[in-house]
This record gives sequence, structure tokens and C-alpha cells, in this order.
Amino acid sequence: MKSFTKVALITAGITLSAGIALTTIGMIANKGKPMSVYFDNGLKVTDEVKCVEKPKTKVDSFKDILIDVSAADIHLIENDEDAFAVEYKFEADEEICEVKDDKLTIKSQKSFFLTFFNFHITREDYYVNVYYPKGTEFNIVDLDTSAGDVEIVDDFTCSRLTLDLSAGDVELKHVKGDLDVDMSAGSFKAEKCDFGKSIFDLSAGDVDLYYCTVGGGEVDMSAGDFTAKDLILSASMDMDLSAGDVGIEFLEGQKIGYEFDISAGSAKINGEKRGDEYTDKNGCDIVLTIDLSAGNVDITNR
Repeated sequence: MKSFTKVALITAGITLSAGIALTTIGMIANKGKPMSVYFDNGLKVTDEVKCVEKPKTKVDSFKDILIDVSAADIHLIENDEDAFAVEYKFEADEEICEVKDDKLTIKSQKSFFLTFFNFHITREDYYVNVYYPKGTEFNIVDLDTSAGDVEIVDDFTCSRLTLDLSAGDVELKHVKGDLDVDMSAGSFKAEKCDFGKSIFDLSAGDVDLYYCTVGGGEVDMSAGDFTAKDLILSASMDMDLSAGDVGIEFLEGQKIGYEFDISAGSAKINGEKRGDEYTDKNGCDIVLTIDLSAGNVDITNR
């Protein structure tokens, strides 16, 4: 075992032991009750779990969206009436919900919950729903949740969609705009979307694209597979994966160049094996570059 690995494992063990000890002390001091910890310009500890809730309520129109909540599923939904509206329920000491300067902001104090020998983020039945009239086009949309899923399955157009999730899944359908995805643990699935420049940064989780257009960009994945069916790549893309497979089926008739560097694994294009280091740009304006530490590459492009 390499010395770096030994040091990393020892450090992790010490940190875990210290965490358990501190948690035990805290729980004994609090007589076994759960402790809520809120972050908002400082640290606040309380044994009360507070919940804020708003029924579906009409709001002024907006072009930008900022949602920043600790633990809740986020849904952007096409309204069945010509009106903007919001509704939500999540744990927080207090919340901000306002439309100002053409921007909708929904924010909670950051919180997590400690129980005896257990650390968890509570999000059951917590949600943020944003409703918009059909045909609305947005500018900047920024969705941030520590524990929760993001779902946008109606027609949705924006200049840029930013997703920041610590633990949760993403499902998108009929979404149009630039894309910036930062996920620690969870899967990303998109169907019939038209993305501009796209950035995927995932620590652990898969990316699945079905019948999508991607305007180039970057993919950085630590552990997970990248799969695409009937993909249209309209600009060059760089992919860097530590452990995972890449399987891409391009929509027929595209002219794509390739540059592969695979440390442990294999590469195939249209069923033919390629070397671990393979380059075939052939004068193409669009190049798919893949740097893969451990995994296989399987490309179909006819």
C-alpha cells in the first residue's frame, strides 16, 4: 500500500472517531434530543426543528430564479394559468421569498440535523415548486439544494441553468439553454433537451442523455458512467473521467474527430477496437476528447 494511501486512511479514521466522540458528547449534553444546526451569518444550535410552509401563491413576474435551500426537492412547473406562483415546505429557522429586480429568490438558512450516532439530512416531503406561464423565457436560473432532487419536465427555456446538488438526482425534459452541473452524489438524466455550452462536474453518479443536443463543453466525473443516445454534438467536448464507462451513440451523419487517452480499459468506434492512445481528428471542427483512468469507451457514429 502506498504511503499516501496509508496516511489518507489513518487521517480518515481519526476524523471519523473524533466526529463520533463529539456527536456523543453533544447528544449527552442535550439529553438525547436531535440537534438542529443552522448557518446564516454565523452558527446557531437549537433542539427545535422548525418548518416554513407557503401554499401556492401568485407572485410578480420574473426572469431570473435563485433557489437556495438545505433539504427539499425543487420543481419548475408550467402553470395551468397565465400567472407566476410559488409554493414550498422545508425546514428552516426562517426563509426569504421575494421578487425583486425581475428576480425570484427563495432561500432558507442552511441546516442539518444530528441524532445519536447518526448524521443525516432530513428532506422527506419537503419541496419548492415554482410555476411559470407557458412560453416564458428566463435568463439566469440557479438551483441549489444540499439534499433533494431537481425536476424540470415541461418546456423550459433560459440563458443558463446552474444546478448545485450535494445529494440528489436531476431529471430534465425539453430544457433549452447553457448548462452548469455540480453534483456530489446523484444521477443526471436529460431527455429531448437542447443544451448550449455544458459543464458536468460529478463526484459520484451517472449522466444519461437521450435525444439531446449539446453545444460542447466539459465533463469531469470521478465515479460514474456517461451514456448518450442519439446525441447531437454541435461543438467540441473534453471529458475527464476517473472511473467509469463512456457510451455514446451519435445521431446519424455527424462528422466528429476523436482523441482518446485511456489508462486502464478499452476503446471502440463502430465496433472496431482502437488503441489506448488514439487520435483521429481528420480535419473535423468538432472533436471529442476523452481522458479516462479506468473504464471503457464505446462510440457509435455512422
